[in-house]
Amino acid sequence: MDPDSPISPSARAKIRIRIKGVDYRMIDQSAADIVASVAPTGARISGPFPLPSQVEVYRAAGQDEIRSHRRNIEIINSTAQTVEVMRRINLPTGIEISIVAPDDPIVPDPNAAPAKRNRRHDNRVAAMQFLCSWEVQRHGDMVTTLFDFFTEREQPREYFSFAEELIQGVIRDVALIDEVIGKYAKNWAFARIARVDLAILRVAIFELMRRTDIPPVVSINEAVDIAKEFSTEESKRFVNGILDSYKEELGRDPRKAEGS
Repeated sequence: MDPDSPISPSARAKIRIRIKGVDYRMIDQSAADIVASVAPTGARISGPFPLPSQVEVYRAAGQDEIRSHRRNIEIINSTAQTVEVMRRINLPTGIEISIVAPDDPIVPDPNAAPAKRNRRHDNRVAAMQFLCSWEVQRHGDMVTTLFDFFTEREQPREYFSFAEELIQGVIRDVALIDEVIGKYAKNWAFARIARVDLAILRVAIFELMRRTDIPPVVSINEAVDIAKEFSTEESKRFVNGILDSYKEELGRDPRKAEGS
């Protein structure tokens, strides 16, 4: 890490790290390396969480667009040892890292139109973000881990009741869910699936498998939309292909909730 990084020599109680790069695999590996380096210092780590990807170069004739990918890591109760370890972290070329002051107040634009929120969509995104973190560090203390995660959300924890249901359900049924993914991810080794895509698929397959009160096309369309927002251009086709194949196995009307 850059020795001129804005981390103070004396440890901050909370440090927010943002990682950015165009290679999502390198981003995920760098985030995992930071978590592995910081964890032995005794600090609590919440993350890494994916943020929406950003188009850096738009599609041109015969070329794909280039997107940058971002991850957030929250380091809680950091120590002087935590700061020292972070100063020694070397990241590959092409990976940008910045320290974001987590406690700086956000001043809303008084002229901005009020944001329209879709609660179910927000909950699915939150579940996907948490499960990306869970894939990096299989948390033993879920009570504290969920508390840390929801403390950082813009909305109060009760807003995310559906996300908590999705998170707990995916973790409980992850072996069954991963069987489905492995079955339909033809010619694609499970270990090569991008971490964001895997989390999106796990959430959607849990819904298709257990939430018969939700029409399958709703779960699939939401998953594809989240893939477009958070992953690569190819991810939406990959995610849609697996979920469409699994949908045919269900034997349900894809446009109707069961019992309606």
